[in-house]
Amino acid sequence: MNEQEYCKKVQEVFEFLLSSSCHIHDDTLYHKLLDSLNGKMIIPEFAESCGVIDFLQRAGNNTDISPDTLVFAVQLVEKLVSKLELPGIHLENMSVLIETVALRTSVDNLSVFCALFTTMTTILQCPCIKEFCLNIDFQDILKKSFDILKEERSIFLSRAVSEFICSLFSSKMAESQEAKKLLKELQTIIVNFDRDGSQRVLSPSMLCSLRVLEKAPHLFNDSFAEILDVLIILMKIGSTQSSTTAARCLHSLCLQCQDRAKSERVKSLVTEAIETVDIVKGLHIAKVLYPLQLLERSSLENTILEPLQMLDKTNHSPAMHSSLPAVSLSLTIVNDCNIQKLEACKCVAEVLKMTENRPDDFTGSGCYSFTGSSKLQIKCLDYLGSYTSKEVMLSVISSISNIVSYTTEHMIYGKCLLCLCRLLPEVLCSSCYSSERSTVKSDLSKIKESVQRNFCSVEWEFRDTSCEFVRNLMDKHKDKEGVIQWMLDSRFHVFACQAVGDGESYVRATSLSTLQTVLLSSYRTNLLQDMNTTIDEIISQILDVCKTDSEAFPRRSAARLLHHCLLDLSYLLHPDSIQCIAQCFSTSLPSDFDWEVKLIVVEFWCAILKRCFDADLDKETSDQPLGIVVSLDCLKNEKDGKRGYVSISSAINVLLKLSCDYDPSVSERVCQELCWICETLEKFVLKISSATNDDNRSDWCVCAHCSQLITELLNRMTEGKEKTRNDSVFKTDYDSNAVSLLDDILLLDRSQDNNDEDNAIDCY
Repeated sequence: MNEQEYCKKVQEVFEFLLSSSCHIHDDTLYHKLLDSLNGKMIIPEFAESCGVIDFLQRAGNNTDISPDTLVFAVQLVEKLVSKLELPGIHLENMSVLIETVALRTSVDNLSVFCALFTTMTTILQCPCIKEFCLNIDFQDILKKSFDILKEERSIFLSRAVSEFICSLFSSKMAESQEAKKLLKELQTIIVNFDRDGSQRVLSPSMLCSLRVLEKAPHLFNDSFAEILDVLIILMKIGSTQSSTTAARCLHSLCLQCQDRAKSERVKSLVTEAIETVDIVKGLHIAKVLYPLQLLERSSLENTILEPLQMLDKTNHSPAMHSSLPAVSLSLTIVNDCNIQKLEACKCVAEVLKMTENRPDDFTGSGCYSFTGSSKLQIKCLDYLGSYTSKEVMLSVISSISNIVSYTTEHMIYGKCLLCLCRLLPEVLCSSCYSSERSTVKSDLSKIKESVQRNFCSVEWEFRDTSCEFVRNLMDKHKDKEGVIQWMLDSRFHVFACQAVGDGESYVRATSLSTLQTVLLSSYRTNLLQDMNTTIDEIISQILDVCKTDSEAFPRRSAARLLHHCLLDLSYLLHPDSIQCIAQCFSTSLPSDFDWEVKLIVVEFWCAILKRCFDADLDKETSDQPLGIVVSLDCLKNEKDGKRGYVSISSAINVLLKLSCDYDPSVSERVCQELCWICETLEKFVLKISSATNDDNRSDWCVCAHCSQLITELLNRMTEGKEKTRNDSVFKTDYDSNAVSLLDDILLLDRSQDNNDEDNAIDCY
């Protein structure tokens, strides 16, 4: 369908949307149409020829239009004004629509007004905002917006209006008389705030006023003293949200304040307010102010750590249970603010120690309020997993050993192992590890037994986490002999790799990823010896996973493993194994139902071709079984047979097949790769054809059969690229054929006589 026919079809859709019979129950159609039109409206003339301008002009005057269509029209204005440089007459039509919706539509249509103020927020930041506002009664729209805030009709509508008002004071309209008049109302709301403490939850209008104050504090200089008093009162008597909002506003006031005396007064009043409020509210305020640097960080750190410092480890009384929320919040802030200091680390380690026993274990001087608290354990381990000082390292290891021995929560078990993975190198190298008096050896032994036991846990999450722990050790500490030796002595690598046959697909996938990490390391010999197997036997097992496993996750991991083994370990593989891997990537894996598996196939064959083109094959050593030939039907050395070779024709045939794959992500990726493959192959063919017998050093066979095959492959790739480009294979249906969306909408128009909603077509 050409452009003229498409425009005609769009006009038919607009006629249907403007009719009183338009009832579209699925708003997804509106969103699809909006996205489709937004992608095609690249010039104003096209918008006019499609009838968009006429539609918007008629939509404002149509009293029978449905609310959903009106929302669509308003959103379409947002797309066009923000994207195109529209002529004045078109801009006027759109501004009239906005004004009509704002002043004549009932506020009860919440979706319409949410769309209206969202659109106005976007338009405020457009270069044409002043010209746009010339055609509307901007004063009335601002008054309407502020009235809506006062009425508190809807959270979503209040949020949209508030965003619009805040954007106003950062736009070109901020200096307009209408904006200045609104600003006075905002100042009045703040100054006249009820200070007797009865209004703990702020109204939408007050929240909006404070947001404007936070973003543009310089506009409120005239009432600095009055606003400062209100903000301090809010910090003291308001809700937590009110207090933190006031804290941010005070920071903004202080930043723009040129008077040093005023700035110091703000800081002094904020410090005093934090000291007078309850500990939980003080923590929330400190969390807000810590990254803003309104106050000295050392002072805020004292406030943040106070609940943790109050925990005297020699006197855990039952009354400490009341401080649990404060301790939990303090740990959250320590993590969020990334306070990596010795004092904080000691406090966190002490809290972790208090939680290390079983929940039903009430021994330990009454510290039952924190015992077994998973919430506190997670927060402590999150912090200690990123920072642990040497002074508390052994204490943390001791706590981890106790927690992993009894915990029934796999998330805590995993965080313990992540923390251990980071600490292990330092622990094994410390002088305490070699000391007979130290308990660190027994702690590590206890951890070892717990991990070994969890490889056989009934819960698959524990088995999966244990396998992941082995992979993390290999990835992060492959150059640290002490850590690897500790792992090898524990036989973790054997247990992890044996989980390839686990009954849970996630565990199988993690086990295969761990196996890949071990095989590609210098410790693969240890694994093969401990498992009493060969690498070719492992490859055979992995090939079975690729062909028979019913779940996608293991097949993905298996395909990646084979990919890396063939490219990086081909010198260790038997030629038969190489041939089986190549066969698997040529037949079963390209036909897999999972798109990620097919992407791995694409990566595999592209890596093979890159190695072929980059190395030019003359650098291949004679003892390497992996060789790359044009075709398996024609080898230079017939005595070698066809074993251990990967053919270029196989690679290109697989890629051409996947270029027509039904999954867009696969076909798009292949199309991208075919571009460089074509260019490189053309250069290579040119090099071969121009070379003499003496200077042709390539290992490629240049017989008539291979030369003809290369030419055919090149022609097929060129055709494949053109077909993919013309058909837009990797675009979605509505991107490649937007007309189908228009037809679906018009189908609703033709089916209005049938009011049976059960028979309505819903393809979305």
